Amino acid sequence: MAIQSMIFILGLLVLLPSTSLLVKLSKLLANKLRISPLITGITIVALGTSLPELAVSATAAISNDYGLAIGNIIGSNISNVLLVLPIGILIGKLRIGTTKTQRTITALAIISVVFFILYVFKINSFFSGILLIGLGILVTFLEYKWGVEGGSHEDAFRVRKQQNEGRNFTLISLLTLFLSLIGIMLGGILIVKSTESLSELSGYSTAILGLSLTAIATSLPELLTTIFSQNENEEKLTLGNIIGSNIYNLTIIGGISAFFSQAVDLFVTDWIWFAFATLTIFSIVKIFKNITVPKSVGVILLLLMGLYLYSLTLVRV
Repeated sequence: MAIQSMIFILGLLVLLPSTSLLVKLSKLLANKLRISPLITGITIVALGTSLPELAVSATAAISNDYGLAIGNIIGSNISNVLLVLPIGILIGKLRIGTTKTQRTITALAIISVVFFILYVFKINSFFSGILLIGLGILVTFLEYKWGVEGGSHEDAFRVRKQQNEGRNFTLISLLTLFLSLIGIMLGGILIVKSTESLSELSGYSTAILGLSLTAIATSLPELLTTIFSQNENEEKLTLGNIIGSNIYNLTIIGGISAFFSQAVDLFVTDWIWFAFATLTIFSIVKIFKNITVPKSVGVILLLLMGLYLYSLTLVRV
């Protein structure tokens, strides 16, 4: 127990500075590329904070533990919406964009439906893997394209205002950014492994573990990114990271897991919570378009997170 606690603390000590660096350097990179921080949040930051999920799901899939592999993906997406998002809403201002954010949330909704169909109906594993990874690559390309277009239109004023800051992003900055991504991956893996070891005493199945403790542990990089981003008043980076992380969880990580097998039968309630979380973030982005999300929404989401965790302890159908 003491050793696992020390590993958890070590993971935090690696994760905290790595996440802080990632947020600061992603902001500089956005200025360097003359694009909105939303785009770097959806792509680079989201990919970085999704590395722990990738490590857990890929390792589980290789070990034929598909319940943990898929449960971790779904649980992480639920945690991002019901835990990470409300904390971002409560600790700072979260204003919803009108153009790129709206396009990206639509992409997330479509990808969620595709993921659901592929896994529930167990469509050919190789085809599913190729399709999901292809969608992830397509979204990355579109986000960069939209970011470049936005730099000449809706983000033009911001780009001109902060273009001097972009000159501070050097080759050393790029190397440091890469090292921060490695730090997030290593710190996240240490936290996840220690959490899994501590929770094995509970006697729950690995699928429930993936949907709960492991999912929350792998969402810790997103949570810290949200806290640091809000502290920097980078609300676009905050929301971009949450949406982007959910997209990459389903496409890249879901695609890699699909190559090994889709032979996992999650409970109906798990899929209902997955659909509910997706519909929730979609509705928030659409309803609060161009306005700040009320703090009350954050409180409601946290209460729903508590309800979700409680539901995992009940008789599951």
